[in-house]
Amino acid sequence: MFKRPRLSAQSFPVNAGIAGFLLFYAASCSGPQEPAEQGSTAPQGQEDVVSADPLPANMLPAVWSTRQLDSPVASIGIAGGAGSTFAVAYEGGGVQIFDFDGERVTTVAPDEAMALAEGRYAMLSGTPVTLFPGLDANGSLKVWIHGGGVAEAIQYDLQGEQAGAAAGICAGPPANSDDDLHRLAYWTETDPGTLYSGVIRQSGGELVFVTEAEEDMGEPITSCVITGNEALAFSGNVDGAASLRRNGRETLILSEGDGQLSLQLGDNEPARYEIRRGISVEVPAIFSTLAATGDARGGGYPGGVIIVSGTIRGDDHRVVMIDPSRVTMTPIEVPSATE
Repeated sequence: MFKRPRLSAQSFPVNAGIAGFLLFYAASCSGPQEPAEQGSTAPQGQEDVVSADPLPANMLPAVWSTRQLDSPVASIGIAGGAGSTFAVAYEGGGVQIFDFDGERVTTVAPDEAMALAEGRYAMLSGTPVTLFPGLDANGSLKVWIHGGGVAEAIQYDLQGEQAGAAAGICAGPPANSDDDLHRLAYWTETDPGTLYSGVIRQSGGELVFVTEAEEDMGEPITSCVITGNEALAFSGNVDGAASLRRNGRETLILSEGDGQLSLQLGDNEPARYEIRRGISVEVPAIFSTLAATGDARGGGYPGGVIIVSGTIRGDDHRVVMIDPSRVTMTPIEVPSATE
């Protein structure tokens, strides 16, 4: 393993660790502690989920999208709860934060990101922020921090040891929220069959990644997801994976690069779903990336939201919001008691 030297973030005015960053914008930050899950109202003009023409059983509706984006999307990181936003990493460009109405919250940060993972609302030294873990163009573990009135997300160097230049990453909530801020897993370019997993902690005024396990998957990893108390790796045709957690119920969402999604609830077999376009919402033929959350506080998604990106046509690149309520809000079958 190698330990990367500490670098100063490009758009960060002082090189004084996380404490300096918090001082930089603490005066403009305000926000509550993480409240319980709650519903939200739909933005004006959003496609109705319920229509006179019911969807076939194997379809999910695309209900909203961003406006045309300036560049193709390389990756998306999503945060639910009190930090409900999503971060977009542009191909060859920077990182920008959006709300669930599809509106830009920040300008584009100049730091190029190769990949982003699930984010999380957190309190750092009493300051509310949203953390989006990811990889820079060199495969180094980073965190993009957003909060308060800062005009753009700030790239922060995640301290700790890394097994090598990472090729992919996934993240999820910590099992022990008292000590850990977030969980991460990644695989490397030189050893694509091994999944390294661990936690982010705040230590000595720094955000530190602590490796806890490494697992040989036996074949090259193409995607991973944090589910329950473990990190799951996928290979072969699966090019994207996300976990949608809602009220103690978890649904895995998988993409195989064909414009359809597979949703898996519990130990059931994954079920394939086509995505139906809305009256004014078009859907990319191929998804470049996907993300999901079951606690979307904004945009009108009571059953959570799945977010995909891709090209509609020509230079029309968009992020599209999909409503999974017909899956996530259905009753769970309980087996009858037997004597």
